[in-house]
Amino acid sequence: MSGLKNYLEYDVRAYFEQFTQFEGKSVLDFGCHRANFVRFKPHGNYVGMDIKQDTINKNKFEFPQYKFEYYNGYNYMYNPTGDEELNLKNHYDVCVAYSVFTHHTFEEARDIIKKLKEKCGEIYLTYFSNKDKFSYEAVCWFRDLQPNMWEEISSHEVFYLKTNKWLWTFYDDDWLAEKLNGKWKTTSFPKNDVRGMQRCLVI
Repeated sequence: MSGLKNYLEYDVRAYFEQFTQFEGKSVLDFGCHRANFVRFKPHGNYVGMDIKQDTINKNKFEFPQYKFEYYNGYNYMYNPTGDEELNLKNHYDVCVAYSVFTHHTFEEARDIIKKLKEKCGEIYLTYFSNKDKFSYEAVCWFRDLQPNMWEEISSHEVFYLKTNKWLWTFYDDDWLAEKLNGKWKTTSFPKNDVRGMQRCLVI
């Protein structure tokens, strides 16, 4: 699993290009982190949104040609005091959300996705599958947790791996696809690449 702890910069666009093309499309990068969608390849019509104000500030400084928006939404791991309801003003052809709903409960994710669907033509989001033991073990290794929950994770349709400050959600692929009316896809990136650890749901 060499390299997984150095995950700050990785080509998010390349991950989603396994499933769609972005040329000529307006893109909302929901949970944009450090703007990894545009870090490796520019995109003309792009908006990044994140719940961490310091991340948005850094992105605006590093990529002044793009628009970045702060959204003070609740998240157990990253913004536990957030209380803003998502309200998108513009329409986007595509929304991508890389490693965002991996840190929400299903109910939280469902409600946010409902809001995104009102303004986005397509949604591509990543998630942890309860069929992928390697990814679970990688999470445990990354956060120094004992990997002793896999039997329980793999037997539930949705499972929350939760500590006093962290949350990871694992889903049964077919259950998630049915609940959110989408289709799940596997990634072709190798397991020792952070992009090889999450599957994609297309809505």
